[in-house]
Amino acid sequence: MELSSEGVRNELKKVKYPGFTRDIVSFGVVKDIEILGSKVKLFLVLPKPDERLESEIRNSATRALLGYPGVSEVYVHIESRELKGTPVQGGKAEKSKLPDIKYFIAVASGKGGVGKSTVAVNLAIAISKVRKNVGLMDADIWGPSAPIMFGINERPASTPDQKIIPIQKYGLKLMSIGFLLNDNDTVIWRGPMVHGAVKQFIEDVDWKDTDYLVIDLPPGTGDAQLSLIQTAPLSGGVIVTTPQDVALIDVRRGVQMFKKLNVPVVGIIENMSYLLCPHCNGEVDIFSKGGGKRMAEKFNVPFLGEIPIDPEIRKSGDEGIPIVISNPGSEAAKAFAVAAEKILKTIEETA
Repeated sequence: MELSSEGVRNELKKVKYPGFTRDIVSFGVVKDIEILGSKVKLFLVLPKPDERLESEIRNSATRALLGYPGVSEVYVHIESRELKGTPVQGGKAEKSKLPDIKYFIAVASGKGGVGKSTVAVNLAIAISKVRKNVGLMDADIWGPSAPIMFGINERPASTPDQKIIPIQKYGLKLMSIGFLLNDNDTVIWRGPMVHGAVKQFIEDVDWKDTDYLVIDLPPGTGDAQLSLIQTAPLSGGVIVTTPQDVALIDVRRGVQMFKKLNVPVVGIIENMSYLLCPHCNGEVDIFSKGGGKRMAEKFNVPFLGEIPIDPEIRKSGDEGIPIVISNPGSEAAKAFAVAAEKILKTIEETA
Protein backbone atom coordinates (compact mmCIF):
# COMPACT_ATOMS: atom_id res chain seq x y z
CA MET A 1 0.00 0.00 0.00
CA GLU A 2 1.46 3.33 -1.10
CA LEU A 3 1.36 5.98 1.59
CA SER A 4 -0.13 9.39 0.92
CA SER A 5 -0.22 12.62 2.93
CA GLU A 6 -4.00 12.58 2.71
CA GLY A 7 -4.21 9.08 4.14
CA VAL A 8 -1.81 9.92 6.98
CA ARG A 9 -3.74 13.13 7.74
CA ASN A 10 -7.01 11.21 7.89
CA GLU A 11 -5.44 8.74 10.30
CA LEU A 12 -4.26 11.62 12.52
CA LYS A 13 -7.88 12.80 12.76
CA LYS A 14 -8.34 9.91 15.17
CA VAL A 15 -5.82 11.50 17.57
CA LYS A 16 -7.61 13.78 20.04
CA TYR A 17 -6.04 16.94 21.42
CA PRO A 18 -5.51 16.12 25.14
CA GLY A 19 -8.50 17.21 27.21
CA PHE A 20 -10.74 17.96 24.21
CA THR A 21 -13.01 16.10 21.82
CA ARG A 22 -11.43 17.79 18.78
CA ASP A 23 -8.59 16.06 16.94
CA ILE A 24 -5.11 17.49 16.38
CA VAL A 25 -5.79 18.06 12.67
CA SER A 26 -8.90 20.22 13.14
CA PHE A 27 -7.12 21.96 16.00
CA GLY A 28 -4.44 23.12 13.55
CA VAL A 29 -1.57 21.27 15.20
CA VAL A 30 -0.49 19.33 12.09
CA LYS A 31 1.44 21.71 9.82
CA ASP A 32 3.23 19.39 7.41
CA ILE A 33 3.62 15.72 6.54
CA GLU A 34 6.60 14.23 4.69
CA ILE A 35 6.63 10.67 3.38
CA LEU A 36 9.75 8.79 2.26
CA GLY A 37 8.91 5.21 1.40
CA SER A 38 7.46 3.70 4.55
CA LYS A 39 8.77 6.47 6.80
CA VAL A 40 6.55 9.37 7.93
CA LYS A 41 7.80 12.68 9.29
CA LEU A 42 5.33 15.00 11.05
CA PHE A 43 5.77 18.72 11.74
CA LEU A 44 3.52 19.84 14.59
CA VAL A 45 3.02 23.25 16.23
CA LEU A 46 1.58 23.78 19.72
CA PRO A 47 0.34 27.06 21.23
CA LYS A 48 3.04 27.10 23.93
CA PRO A 49 6.00 25.00 25.07
CA ASP A 50 4.66 22.18 27.25
CA GLU A 51 6.72 19.03 27.74
CA ARG A 52 3.80 16.98 29.06
CA LEU A 53 1.52 17.98 26.19
CA GLU A 54 4.27 17.42 23.61
CA SER A 55 4.97 13.94 24.98
CA GLU A 56 1.30 12.96 25.02
CA ILE A 57 0.64 14.13 21.45
CA ARG A 58 3.91 12.66 20.17
CA ASN A 59 3.12 9.26 21.67
CA SER A 60 -0.51 9.25 20.50
CA ALA A 61 0.41 10.27 16.94
CA THR A 62 3.21 7.73 16.77
CA ARG A 63 0.97 4.89 18.01
CA ALA A 64 -1.76 5.81 15.56
CA LEU A 65 0.56 5.87 12.54
CA LEU A 66 2.56 2.76 13.43
CA GLY A 67 -0.77 0.92 13.33
CA TYR A 68 -1.52 2.32 9.87
CA PRO A 69 -0.76 -0.07 6.97
CA GLY A 70 2.52 0.67 5.21
CA VAL A 71 4.13 2.76 7.96
CA SER A 72 7.36 1.37 9.41
CA GLU A 73 8.82 4.42 11.13
CA VAL A 74 7.47 7.74 12.49
CA TYR A 75 9.42 10.89 13.30
CA VAL A 76 7.64 13.76 15.05
CA HIS A 77 9.05 17.30 15.11
CA ILE A 78 7.26 19.71 17.49
CA GLU A 79 7.66 23.47 17.88
CA SER A 80 5.58 26.14 19.61
CA ARG A 81 4.12 29.40 18.34
CA GLU A 82 6.23 31.29 20.88
CA LEU A 83 9.32 30.48 18.83
CA LYS A 84 10.51 32.90 16.15
CA GLY A 85 9.55 30.69 13.24
CA THR A 86 6.79 28.24 12.34
CA PRO A 87 7.60 25.06 10.40
CA VAL A 88 6.13 24.84 6.91
CA GLN A 89 6.76 22.68 3.84
CA GLY A 90 9.94 20.68 4.18
CA GLY A 91 10.38 21.76 7.79
CA LYS A 92 11.64 25.19 6.85
CA ALA A 93 10.65 28.18 8.96
CA GLU A 94 8.73 31.24 7.96
CA LYS A 95 8.73 34.51 9.85
CA SER A 96 6.00 34.63 12.49
CA LYS A 97 3.05 36.88 11.69
CA LEU A 98 2.33 37.50 15.36
CA PRO A 99 2.34 41.20 16.29
CA ASP A 100 5.00 42.36 18.73
CA ILE A 101 2.68 42.46 21.73
CA LYS A 102 4.15 41.84 25.17
CA TYR A 103 1.04 40.67 27.01
CA PHE A 104 -2.11 38.96 25.71
CA ILE A 105 -4.87 38.93 28.36
CA ALA A 106 -8.00 36.89 27.61
CA VAL A 107 -11.29 37.60 29.42
CA ALA A 108 -13.60 34.58 29.38
CA SER A 109 -16.74 33.18 31.00
CA GLY A 110 -18.21 29.72 31.20
CA LYS A 111 -21.66 31.01 30.23
CA GLY A 112 -23.34 34.09 28.81
CA GLY A 113 -25.17 36.75 30.77
CA VAL A 114 -22.52 37.40 33.40
CA GLY A 115 -21.37 40.78 32.04
CA LYS A 116 -18.09 39.51 30.58
CA SER A 117 -17.87 42.18 27.88
CA THR A 118 -18.61 44.95 30.38
CA VAL A 119 -15.81 43.62 32.57
CA ALA A 120 -13.38 43.29 29.63
CA VAL A 121 -14.03 46.85 28.42
CA ASN A 122 -13.66 48.44 31.84
CA LEU A 123 -10.59 46.36 32.71
CA ALA A 124 -8.92 47.46 29.46
CA ILE A 125 -9.61 51.12 30.25
CA ALA A 126 -8.44 50.67 33.85
CA ILE A 127 -5.19 49.11 32.58
CA SER A 128 -4.72 52.02 30.14
CA LYS A 129 -4.85 54.46 33.04
CA VAL A 130 -1.68 52.97 34.54
CA ARG A 131 0.06 51.59 31.44
CA LYS A 132 0.65 52.91 27.94
CA ASN A 133 -0.09 51.23 24.62
CA VAL A 134 -3.20 49.20 25.50
CA GLY A 135 -5.58 47.57 23.02
CA LEU A 136 -8.90 45.75 23.21
CA MET A 137 -9.86 43.02 20.76
CA ASP A 138 -13.55 42.12 20.75
CA ALA A 139 -13.39 38.45 19.74
CA ASP A 140 -17.03 37.77 20.63
CA ILE A 141 -17.83 36.85 17.04
CA TRP A 142 -21.54 36.22 17.60
CA GLY A 143 -22.26 39.08 20.00
CA PRO A 144 -19.78 41.96 19.53
CA SER A 145 -20.33 44.66 22.17
CA ALA A 146 -17.51 47.13 21.49
CA PRO A 147 -19.39 49.31 18.95
CA ILE A 148 -22.16 50.09 21.47
CA MET A 149 -20.02 50.26 24.60
CA PHE A 150 -17.62 52.71 22.96
CA GLY A 151 -20.23 54.56 20.91
CA ILE A 152 -18.46 53.81 17.61
CA ASN A 153 -20.26 53.82 14.25
CA GLU A 154 -17.28 54.16 11.90
CA ARG A 155 -15.47 51.45 9.99
CA PRO A 156 -11.71 50.95 10.39
CA ALA A 157 -9.33 52.07 7.64
CA SER A 158 -6.41 50.07 6.29
CA THR A 159 -2.70 50.62 5.71
CA PRO A 160 -1.09 50.49 2.23
CA ASP A 161 -0.08 46.87 2.94
CA GLN A 162 -3.72 46.00 3.78
CA LYS A 163 -3.40 45.89 7.55
CA ILE A 164 -6.57 46.90 9.40
CA ILE A 165 -6.01 50.05 11.48
CA PRO A 166 -7.61 49.78 14.94
CA ILE A 167 -10.07 52.51 15.89
CA GLN A 168 -8.85 54.59 18.84
CA LYS A 169 -10.96 55.85 21.71
CA TYR A 170 -10.38 56.59 25.40
CA GLY A 171 -6.68 55.84 24.89
CA LEU A 172 -7.33 52.31 23.58
CA LYS A 173 -6.77 50.71 20.21
CA LEU A 174 -9.98 48.84 19.36
CA MET A 175 -10.92 46.08 16.96
CA SER A 176 -14.27 44.27 16.70
CA ILE A 177 -16.12 42.38 14.03
CA GLY A 178 -18.95 44.75 14.91
CA PHE A 179 -16.99 47.53 13.21
CA LEU A 180 -17.22 45.57 9.95
CA LEU A 181 -20.93 44.69 10.05
CA ASN A 182 -24.09 46.61 9.29
CA ASP A 183 -26.69 46.98 12.04
CA ASN A 184 -28.92 44.28 10.53
CA ASP A 185 -26.16 41.75 9.80
CA THR A 186 -26.18 38.41 11.64
CA VAL A 187 -23.04 36.30 12.02
CA ILE A 188 -23.74 32.61 11.36
CA TRP A 189 -20.31 31.01 11.28
CA ARG A 190 -18.88 27.59 11.99
CA GLY A 191 -15.45 26.49 13.20
CA PRO A 192 -13.14 27.22 10.23
CA MET A 193 -14.67 30.67 9.63
CA VAL A 194 -14.40 31.55 13.32
CA HIS A 195 -10.77 30.44 13.36
CA GLY A 196 -10.07 32.58 10.31
CA ALA A 197 -11.65 35.68 11.86
CA VAL A 198 -9.82 35.33 15.17
CA LYS A 199 -6.53 34.67 13.37
CA GLN A 200 -7.05 37.73 11.17
CA PHE A 201 -7.79 39.96 14.14
CA ILE A 202 -4.44 38.93 15.64
CA GLU A 203 -2.22 38.82 12.56
CA ASP A 204 -3.81 41.25 10.07
CA VAL A 205 -4.60 44.18 12.38
CA ASP A 206 -1.96 46.88 12.79
CA TRP A 207 -1.30 46.41 16.52
CA LYS A 208 1.99 48.28 16.23
CA ASP A 209 3.16 49.81 19.54
CA THR A 210 0.60 47.80 21.51
CA ASP A 211 2.08 46.30 24.68
CA TYR A 212 -1.08 45.04 26.39
CA LEU A 213 -3.94 43.46 24.42
CA VAL A 214 -7.12 42.60 26.32
CA ILE A 215 -9.21 40.06 24.40
CA ASP A 216 -12.95 39.72 25.03
CA LEU A 217 -13.80 36.10 24.24
CA PRO A 218 -17.30 34.79 23.53
CA PRO A 219 -18.86 32.83 26.39
CA GLY A 220 -18.14 29.12 26.68
CA THR A 221 -15.20 26.95 25.62
CA GLY A 222 -15.73 26.53 21.89
CA ASP A 223 -14.02 27.22 18.58
CA ALA A 224 -13.22 30.90 19.14
CA GLN A 225 -11.47 30.20 22.43
CA LEU A 226 -9.45 27.33 20.98
CA SER A 227 -8.56 29.35 17.89
CA LEU A 228 -7.29 32.25 19.97
CA ILE A 229 -5.18 30.08 22.23
CA GLN A 230 -3.89 28.29 19.14
CA THR A 231 -2.93 31.60 17.48
CA ALA A 232 -1.56 33.82 20.27
CA PRO A 233 0.70 33.06 23.25
CA LEU A 234 -1.65 34.18 26.03
CA SER A 235 -0.05 35.71 29.11
CA GLY A 236 -3.06 34.85 31.22
CA GLY A 237 -6.80 34.30 31.37
CA VAL A 238 -9.39 36.10 33.48
CA ILE A 239 -12.67 34.31 34.22
CA VAL A 240 -15.83 36.33 34.88
CA THR A 241 -18.70 34.92 36.91
CA THR A 242 -21.67 35.99 39.00
CA PRO A 243 -22.37 34.72 42.54
CA GLN A 244 -25.27 32.34 41.85
CA ASP A 245 -24.71 28.60 41.49
CA VAL A 246 -25.87 28.40 37.85
CA ALA A 247 -22.95 30.63 36.84
CA LEU A 248 -20.41 29.16 39.24
CA ILE A 249 -20.89 25.66 37.81
CA ASP A 250 -19.44 26.90 34.52
CA VAL A 251 -16.37 28.47 36.14
CA ARG A 252 -14.89 24.99 36.31
CA ARG A 253 -14.97 24.68 32.52
CA GLY A 254 -13.17 27.98 32.06
CA VAL A 255 -10.45 27.12 34.56
CA GLN A 256 -9.95 23.67 33.07
CA MET A 257 -9.82 25.07 29.53
CA PHE A 258 -7.02 27.48 30.37
CA LYS A 259 -5.08 24.97 32.44
CA LYS A 260 -5.29 22.20 29.85
CA LEU A 261 -3.93 24.60 27.24
CA ASN A 262 -1.11 25.75 29.51
CA VAL A 263 -2.50 29.28 29.91
CA PRO A 264 -2.05 30.76 33.42
CA VAL A 265 -5.34 31.64 35.11
CA VAL A 266 -4.74 35.21 36.30
CA GLY A 267 -7.85 35.08 38.44
CA ILE A 268 -11.63 35.06 38.86
CA ILE A 269 -13.64 38.27 39.04
CA GLU A 270 -17.18 38.27 40.42
CA ASN A 271 -19.56 40.61 38.59
CA MET A 272 -22.98 41.73 39.91
CA SER A 273 -21.83 40.80 43.39
CA TYR A 274 -24.23 42.97 45.34
CA LEU A 275 -26.51 45.96 45.01
CA LEU A 276 -25.44 49.07 46.90
CA CYS A 277 -28.71 50.39 48.32
CA PRO A 278 -29.14 54.05 47.29
CA HIS A 279 -31.14 54.77 50.47
CA CYS A 280 -29.12 53.16 53.26
CA ASN A 281 -25.79 52.45 51.48
CA GLY A 282 -26.08 48.85 52.63
CA GLU A 283 -25.24 45.84 50.45
CA VAL A 284 -28.13 43.76 49.09
CA ASP A 285 -27.08 40.26 47.98
CA ILE A 286 -29.47 39.73 45.07
CA PHE A 287 -27.56 36.78 43.57
CA SER A 288 -26.18 35.27 46.80
CA LYS A 289 -22.72 36.21 48.08
CA GLY A 290 -19.08 35.16 47.84
CA GLY A 291 -19.41 32.43 45.21
CA GLY A 292 -16.59 33.75 43.06
CA LYS A 293 -14.19 33.89 45.98
CA ARG A 294 -15.07 30.33 47.00
CA MET A 295 -14.45 29.07 43.47
CA ALA A 296 -11.10 30.87 43.35
CA GLU A 297 -10.09 29.15 46.58
CA LYS A 298 -11.34 25.79 45.30
CA PHE A 299 -9.23 25.97 42.14
CA ASN A 300 -6.30 27.70 43.88
CA VAL A 301 -6.36 30.75 41.60
CA PRO A 302 -6.36 34.47 42.58
CA PHE A 303 -9.61 36.26 43.37
CA LEU A 304 -9.62 39.63 41.60
CA GLY A 305 -12.53 41.23 43.40
CA GLU A 306 -16.25 41.96 43.38
CA ILE A 307 -18.00 44.34 40.97
CA PRO A 308 -21.29 45.67 42.43
CA ILE A 309 -24.58 46.00 40.58
CA ASP A 310 -24.83 49.63 39.58
CA PRO A 311 -27.43 51.02 37.14
CA GLU A 312 -24.75 53.47 36.00
CA ILE A 313 -22.71 50.58 34.57
CA ARG A 314 -25.56 49.67 32.22
CA LYS A 315 -26.37 53.28 31.41
CA SER A 316 -22.77 54.28 30.72
CA GLY A 317 -22.23 51.23 28.54
CA ASP A 318 -25.35 51.95 26.49
CA GLU A 319 -24.23 55.56 26.06
CA GLY A 320 -20.77 54.56 24.87
CA ILE A 321 -18.92 55.90 27.93
CA PRO A 322 -17.83 52.97 30.17
CA ILE A 323 -18.12 53.66 33.89
CA VAL A 324 -14.35 53.76 34.46
CA ILE A 325 -14.46 56.88 32.25
CA SER A 326 -17.90 58.31 33.14
CA ASN A 327 -17.65 57.89 36.93
CA PRO A 328 -14.11 56.95 38.01
CA GLY A 329 -14.94 57.61 41.66
CA SER A 330 -17.75 55.02 41.80
CA GLU A 331 -17.42 51.77 43.72
CA ALA A 332 -17.56 49.82 40.46
CA ALA A 333 -14.80 51.85 38.79
CA LYS A 334 -12.61 51.48 41.88
CA ALA A 335 -13.17 47.70 41.84
CA PHE A 336 -12.13 47.54 38.19
CA ALA A 337 -8.98 49.54 38.99
CA VAL A 338 -8.03 47.14 41.80
CA ALA A 339 -8.61 44.11 39.57
CA ALA A 340 -6.51 45.67 36.80
CA GLU A 341 -3.62 46.24 39.20
CA LYS A 342 -3.74 42.60 40.35
CA ILE A 343 -3.76 41.36 36.75
CA LEU A 344 -0.79 43.53 35.79
CA LYS A 345 1.19 42.48 38.85
CA THR A 346 0.66 38.80 38.04
CA ILE A 347 1.43 38.83 34.33
CA GLU A 348 4.39 41.20 34.61
CA GLU A 349 6.01 39.24 37.42
CA THR A 350 5.61 35.89 35.62
CA ALA A 351 6.54 37.04 32.11
